[in-house]
Amino acid sequence: MTNARDKANIPVLNFQSKGIDDNADATAVTINSSEQVGIGTTSPDHLLHISANSTNAQLKLQRTGSATASYNISASSDGLAFSNQVAGSEVMRITSTGLGIGTSSPDTILSLEQNNAPRIQYKDTSGGTDAKVWRTMGLDSDYRLETRSDNLSNGQLAYVATRSGYVVNEHKFFTSDSERMRINSSGDLLIGKTTNAFNELGTTIRAGDEPMYITRDNNYVILVNRKSSDGDLVRFYKSTSQKGSISVSGETVSYNGFTGSHWSRFTDNSKPTILRGTVLETLDEMLDWYNLEYNITTTTKDEDGNDVTNTETFGVPHVLTDSQSVGDTITYNHEGTDVQATIVKEADVKHMMSKVSDTTDAKNVYGVFNCYDEEQSEEGYNDFLVASVGSFVVRIKSGETIAKGDLLQSNGDGTAKVQIDDNVKSSSFAKVLSTTIIETYEDGSYLVPCSLNC
Repeated sequence: MTNARDKANIPVLNFQSKGIDDNADATAVTINSSEQVGIGTTSPDHLLHISANSTNAQLKLQRTGSATASYNISASSDGLAFSNQVAGSEVMRITSTGLGIGTSSPDTILSLEQNNAPRIQYKDTSGGTDAKVWRTMGLDSDYRLETRSDNLSNGQLAYVATRSGYVVNEHKFFTSDSERMRINSSGDLLIGKTTNAFNELGTTIRAGDEPMYITRDNNYVILVNRKSSDGDLVRFYKSTSQKGSISVSGETVSYNGFTGSHWSRFTDNSKPTILRGTVLETLDEMLDWYNLEYNITTTTKDEDGNDVTNTETFGVPHVLTDSQSVGDTITYNHEGTDVQATIVKEADVKHMMSKVSDTTDAKNVYGVFNCYDEEQSEEGYNDFLVASVGSFVVRIKSGETIAKGDLLQSNGDGTAKVQIDDNVKSSSFAKVLSTTIIETYEDGSYLVPCSLNC
């Protein structure tokens, strides 16, 4: 029972190690007038102030009985440590840097370390059919970084990053317990597929300067729609400058800036200088393209740590040598590894070899020379594009006088001449659209805009 004395007048109580006696040995516990308790100090400045001069000042919490448990809280120059005495190890430490769990030397505001599969577990204990257990966020035993749920449903998201040591190989994204998208080790974004194989159903957005793959089987590949207004559906650019478009007006779709071209090649696969607009004739020899086809098998881990084997078929362009035939197996180096590849001929039914027209009034004009296909040149083929339909330029022979609407025929030297009448013939391959000279060559031949009907 307290008395009516003012608290400020309550004397300081000192508890010595040999009892309550002002003349006893060193003070063990002090309670001051501010109701602050000091253990190991006679000048407490907090509600409970513990001070020790030992290497580690410790506070021990112990539960006795059938389930004995003991925990230590110790303060040292290395921070405040929390230890499980039953397990005999430190579990957490607070330093000036941050909080460390599983480490006594945190290097950031929160550091978590574990010898095997460090992870954080979140658990929903509400019960019921909708209860979810978010079991992992961290590294599993195979060094895969995971964030996923035991019971995925209702469109919930799971995320898995497979690792090799400290290197992330791929990121996977799940909904309804099924993988929907991943980013592979090359930085490719795979949607609805697990590899960047061109012939696998799904969409691949390739990293860097690689093309995008969109593969469907029994459905449209791309749907392009303007809701109500007329205008462009697709625009085509080079170096940020628009070169063409596909547009819709009412019920009509227009291909703007259109020139229809076909591939061709000289019989000896040569690459001579050919002037643009030069007249070309077809030959009775089809183009041939060959590929090397081979399989690559890889093994990865699924979200449960199981091995998943995947075999992907690759095809790369190949120029057939004199000693090789279709069906031969040769060694090919795929990304630093030698593999066995089979020579396969591509199927083609409409592209033929050609030559510079050397027949006057030729009936087999293929079109006019546009340009070499530089991408095919990198693959060993000197293919070029022949403009055959739509608007383009035609090389007119030197000294020829033209008028708008004139029909053109081959002059037999790679240039065109004006047809003597206006009757459309099998040898008529173009009509002059404008007398504007686009370019004049050293031999006096010149280019004018024409419409092609080869």
